[in-house]
Amino acid sequence: MTVVLIVDDHHLIRAGAKNLLEGAFSGMRVEGAETVSDALAFLGADNTVDLILLDVHLPDSEAIDGLVRLKRFDPSNAVALISGDTDHDLIRAALEAGADGFIPKSADPQVLIHAVSLILEGEIFLPRSYLQGGMLAEVPAPLDTFERPEQSLTARQRDVFELMCKGLANKEIARLLDLSESTIKSHVSAIFKQIGTTSRSKTIAIFRQEGAALPSSSED
Repeated sequence: MTVVLIVDDHHLIRAGAKNLLEGAFSGMRVEGAETVSDALAFLGADNTVDLILLDVHLPDSEAIDGLVRLKRFDPSNAVALISGDTDHDLIRAALEAGADGFIPKSADPQVLIHAVSLILEGEIFLPRSYLQGGMLAEVPAPLDTFERPEQSLTARQRDVFELMCKGLANKEIARLLDLSESTIKSHVSAIFKQIGTTSRSKTIAIFRQEGAALPSSSED
């Protein structure tokens, strides 16, 4: 089951996106939250999500504030911003803060479906106007560390990464490794920093594209 969390304070937006996405994707469940605080409460109640669609303007957050708070809570969550404002400075700031996409509210419904599909596969979705403006070149590219991951990850990080690549959530990894979930989040954050990515799906996608084998937890 793929779970998407839509954070928007307008019920019509949440309901419309829920109907659209659940109709377009088999096995998808769409949840809703009105504020970033509500989203954090949802995530804090042991709910695992595959993607968060976050409105830029909310009662308790503006610009990239909500993105920063959600990434701080769990850096492995993929978060895409949704906004009627496609200002290039805002998009650049969002990407630098770890956003996995930026979707204009003016986009056609099929564009939203396409964007969600790309992000779930570990890609980044950005407005055409931003790409045509050549702005993507200003965003730092992931580090080329996948050829020899054993040289850049600790033994414990390799344990976490191997289980992450098998699709396990932080809570499941914590249980298997007999560690706290906060410790797992710290390891995941360190893995992202070492590799140069910002979400679980993006990290796994890049690793698989390189055709490398999973790092062995038995190597030191």
